[in-house]
Amino acid sequence: MNRVDHHYEAWCERDGRSWSIDVPELRIHTYAHTLGEAEEMARDAVAGVLDVPMGEVSVALDVQGVEDRVARARTAGEARDLAVLREREALAGAIDALRGIGAGRRDIALLLGISHQRVSQISAERSRTAG
Repeated sequence: MNRVDHHYEAWCERDGRSWSIDVPELRIHTYAHTLGEAEEMARDAVAGVLDVPMGEVSVALDVQGVEDRVARARTAGEARDLAVLREREALAGAIDALRGIGAGRRDIALLLGISHQRVSQISAERSRTAG
């Protein structure tokens, strides 16, 4: 695996049917049809200017004019992922506790507001990770 020694910000703007890409720190300008290509084109241009392998270069794409919306969406996604993880842990803990007092799968499901199949699935996942 290549190590990344050179990281730059690439500013992207829609220009007709393509993306205009600037790496202001190095005064590089290029174009691409898609944002996926934009990253590759920017990395290739930076690698060429610095005379380093492309694998040592990374770029962060910054689409001009929508940065705040993109940042909010990413933050919301990260919060959702964390909430899902916390819910999974809380459900597993509650299932363990309820099983510990002798509650059956259907009773656990009723108390937690999930299906009895989900109770079984969580219990099986918990057993796999514990063992």
